[in-house]
Amino acid sequence: MKDLIKIKFTNWLIVLLISANIASLIFFWVGHIKNERDNSPKEFLAAKLNFSDSQKDAYFKLAKDHNENAKIIREKIKIDKELFFQLLKSNTIIDSARNNAAAQVSLSIQSLDILTFEHFKKVRALCSDQQKPKFDELIQKMVNSVNSPQQGIRPSMKEEIPPTAEK
Repeated sequence: MKDLIKIKFTNWLIVLLISANIASLIFFWVGHIKNERDNSPKEFLAAKLNFSDSQKDAYFKLAKDHNENAKIIREKIKIDKELFFQLLKSNTIIDSARNNAAAQVSLSIQSLDILTFEHFKKVRALCSDQQKPKFDELIQKMVNSVNSPQQGIRPSMKEEIPPTAEK
């Protein structure tokens, strides 16, 4: 009889612990999704510019459209780069084929840059005269952070590179 009680107690304890683990995972998962949504670039920009509700609605629609179009172009860039690097499989690489493939990658990247430029031009048009200087400042900071050279070699690559090749 004591063994039966111990088994029941152990089973209930296991069920309780599994339930607690599942509840913890759900809690952290929901919190992570909310945190990502609240810290998205579009939320950041809307908050920094202090957009009104109507400005937010228009901006979020612009952002959605931009993301859909950018996704298509990013996929094109990926395909173009894959084709470009497929040329390495050939023992003889024709300069014109290499240059054409590289040019195609560049054109795809250029189309993404133009799409992004036009998107931010539309976002700036949503801004009031008081918001435009802050928008200009934020965009300049974004451009500077994207264009700043990375310092050093990524830690994960240091193991792969002989010490004499660093720097």
